Amino acid sequence: MPRIGGKLSQRIIAFCNKPGGFYSVDQVGETYLLPDSTFQKIKPRLIIGGSHVKQININAASIDEMKAHPYLGYNLANAIFQYRQQHGNFNSVEEVKKIMLIAENAFNKVAPYLAVK
Repeated sequence: MPRIGGKLSQRIIAFCNKPGGFYSVDQVGETYLLPDSTFQKIKPRLIIGGSHVKQININAASIDEMKAHPYLGYNLANAIFQYRQQHGNFNSVEEVKKIMLIAENAFNKVAPYLAVK
């Protein structure tokens, strides 16, 4: 790939592994120190293989497990945990929207990584 050396490729792989995989090519552009100009050059060459991302069971996960996810963080993980404690298990991932703390765009970003089991 043009402009992608060893360090940058390692950062992309590390960033991909942290949330549990990519579900969208656009997520590659969020990689730390990846210039947008470089991302725009490589974007047409990128393909996301399969739709397998590691999901967090929000009915069973601890705050620590949830906060480790880069799209959740402590505040949202705590809000999900507290909501679950007060209202019982979630019936669907969509119920996370009931938590006032989460904006629509943040929900859309994290939803593929959440599951109810």
